Amino acid sequence: MPRARVAIVALVALVACAGGAACGGTPDLGTALSVTDVLSGWYDNGIKNGQNHLLPSITFRLKNASARAIGGVQLTVSYWIEGADGESDSRLITGIGGTPIQPGQSTEPLTVRATVGYTLDQPRAELFTHSGFKDWTVRMFARRAGNIYALGEFKVERRIIPHMKDPGRP
Repeated sequence: MPRARVAIVALVALVACAGGAACGGTPDLGTALSVTDVLSGWYDNGIKNGQNHLLPSITFRLKNASARAIGGVQLTVSYWIEGADGESDSRLITGIGGTPIQPGQSTEPLTVRATVGYTLDQPRAELFTHSGFKDWTVRMFARRAGNIYALGEFKVERRIIPHMKDPGRP
């Protein structure tokens, strides 16, 4: 008789797991996560080869809008120049590490900068009036368990973000 009970319990668990929700399956991260507190602009990356170097940058938080904890999420942050056929740069980062984010909670701010941008002989403030300037957009995707989910698209604002020294460096 104990084997019959074990078999029934296993069958109930299997049926309950069919939808994934009862067993911790991967939720639709496109709706379970929201991108909040977005700040974008052009990071002053200092002087490179005698020219001002400005990089598109975005800072944001991920908020858990679902009813259960979410962990282990990677992000692809892609940078696109207006009118271009493909992305100009992309970065793969950890959005949520091994410690899950509880429902209603948010990550610490995440900052992602492209590795390519603009170099200018002119003052930084003239970037947006320069004849070669084009607006950029950030497209963000979450990846978990082999699935990819669109999180949003954000225009890089026309503002200069001042250069900051790395607090870990002298």
